[in-house]
This record gives sequence, structure tokens and C-alpha cells, in this order.
Amino acid sequence: MIEIEIENLAEINQVQNDCNEIVHKEAEKLSYNQFFHEFMNKNVPIVIKNVNILTEFTKQWIDKSDTINIDEMHKSLENEIVPVYNCSKKYFNSHEKFSMTFNEYCDYWKSKRENLKYLKDFHLKHQRPDLDFYNVPKYFASDWLNEYLIDKGKDDYRFVYLGTKSTYTPLHSDVFGSFSWSVNVSGKKRWIFLKPNEENKLKDSLNQLPFSVEEDELKEKNVDYFVLIQEPNDSIFVPSQWFHQVENLTDVLSINHNWFNGCNIEIIYNNLLKNYEDVKQEIADCSDMENFEEHCQIMLKSLFGINFEDFIDILIHIGQKRIELIRNKEKQQIFDKFSLGQNHTNFDLNAIAKILEKISKLKKINDIEKTKIYEIILKIKKNAHDHT
Repeated sequence: MIEIEIENLAEINQVQNDCNEIVHKEAEKLSYNQFFHEFMNKNVPIVIKNVNILTEFTKQWIDKSDTINIDEMHKSLENEIVPVYNCSKKYFNSHEKFSMTFNEYCDYWKSKRENLKYLKDFHLKHQRPDLDFYNVPKYFASDWLNEYLIDKGKDDYRFVYLGTKSTYTPLHSDVFGSFSWSVNVSGKKRWIFLKPNEENKLKDSLNQLPFSVEEDELKEKNVDYFVLIQEPNDSIFVPSQWFHQVENLTDVLSINHNWFNGCNIEIIYNNLLKNYEDVKQEIADCSDMENFEEHCQIMLKSLFGINFEDFIDILIHIGQKRIELIRNKEKQQIFDKFSLGQNHTNFDLNAIAKILEKISKLKKINDIEKTKIYEIILKIKKNAHDHT
């Protein structure tokens, strides 16, 4: 196991959101502690160079010229059902989505490539847990979301992307307001990053964002943005609420995760609360109906992806695991191949307690949920007292 640790207990949510450039730094010269304090906890992007994540098994997926060996991938994934997006056809604020077998996608890959078909959001780790095909970089090991989902045996936010040249993902910010990371295993991508709230300059009279953007439009509307080229083995840290658009300049294979932790959990909470208020307002004319709050939570989960019950369950689950880490005084695997140091564990517990205390004051939280919240908060406070 690899331990990740921070040198001191950071203040929670030192969100900065601002930078004059996107830093590029070699992985061998960037410690986890530096990444945590200077980038993740401040919510600013970074490109980490030369991050090699492939295992011996999957190194054969890349040939000697560093291009994708689709035949080797086919041997492992032939009959897997994969999600594919037609980048030649819009569907609301995304592209038309459909499913096919990996074998069928390989046929497309080797053909004249009519239309632009992008295999993405492929949950290969979840579908094939027997395949040890990449290692999570240490910088992204504090991942409450996927730690929880894996522990519970639920679908996760770990994805494989495989796209031909010119396929792309339109302008968006990540699910829940989460962080994301992306490592190019092979190929090059072009990213456009917008600083938080700069996207508002692009909204039309109906308060709608454009599907995609070009630099000319960004300059015309005085949008503060960055453009960068992601090379093979570059890992990009995408902070919360930074809108971005990504184009494949060549054929590309990449690994991508969405995740959150103590550094951005308050952003996730605020987004959840805002979406709840939006749902409540949308169906306000039904407020007298029986089980109105229950209907709000159902709609919230449908539109946002999680509701308050889910969110509370994640926080309590991670909190209980961190308390056990402190009590046992032994290294335990928390996610992928990683364990947490004591400072990091205490940082997590402080962040969890802060958000749970906010949730406990909401009227919408029922007595059963409040009891669970109070119990874990008391355990966290007792743990802090016992170890001071």
C-alpha cells in the first residue's frame, strides 16, 4: 500500500479559483502534499507530466510508436457492451448516445469512420473487475465518491475514453460540481478551460450556454480562459466548476475519473442544496400534496444524480471508515492501493463534520437522518478529543 499524507492540517475549502496560468509540472518533482495544498485545496488546475498509469497487462494496448493497438484491446474487450456518442449529431446539451459491442466499435475504428463516434463514459473497471489495467495516480487517491460506490458495489465514476481524431466533448462542467482527472494513455487533446463564473458571459437571452465554443467568441465576449494541449502521459486535474471543452487532436485513449473529497465537499453540498431549491420551486404548486418532500428528493436524484439521503450516506460511510483508521492505528486500504496518514484522516473527519452540522440544521432532514448525523458528529468529536 502507498500512504498519502499532508504535512499539516489544512483549512477546509481554501478555494482560490484563480490563476494566471495553468502550471505544468513533472510528476517526479510534485509531491502529494504540494499538489494537495497548492492545487486541489485551492481549486486550481494543473498538468502533471509523465504520469504512467498502465500495468504490464495493458502496456500491450499501446504499440512501439505510442499509438493505440486496437487489435490488442479487442482481445480483452471483444464482447463488452460500450457506450458510444455520435459527435456528428447533437442531442439536447450532449451528443446522441447509443450502445454497441467493443467488437463493433473496432470495426468502425478500422473503417472509413463515417460520422464521429466517441466511446466514452465506459465503466470498464466496474464491468471487468478482473482486469487490472491501470493504476490511479497518487494525487487522486483521496476519492470519497468512488471509495463509497466501490464499497457498496454500485456503479462508479471511473471511465475509459477511446476516440478517433476530431471527436470531442462539448462545453460542460463536471457532474455534482466534482473534480475530475484525465490521463492520456495515447494521443493528444486540446482543452479550453473557463474560470468559474466566466461561463455566464456566454449565456444567451434565455440563460442558456452555447453547445460548444471557439476562441474568437471567447475573446469577443471577454471571457477569461486557457487553452492547453494534453500530450501522452499528461494528467490533467480539472477543479470543481471550471467549465471545459475537449477535442481529440489525434486518436486518443484516456482514463478519467470524477470524484470529490474534503477539499471540494462544500461545493458539492452547495450545488446539491441549490438544485434542491430549484426542484422545490419548479413544483411549488404541488406543495400541499402528501409526501411533497419525498417527491422533491426523487426529482432531485433524477436531475442531479444524488439526493440528500445519498449524500448523507456517503458522508457517514466515509466518516465511519476514517474513525476506524484512527482507532486501529494500522494502515488500511481506503481506495485503489492507497492508505491515509493521520493528518489526512483528521482533515477528512473535520470536513465531514462541518458539512453534516450544516445538513442537520435543514428542516427537510427527517428525524431518522438527523439521528444518524448526530451520532457520527459525536463520534468525530470524541475521536478528536481522545487524540489531542
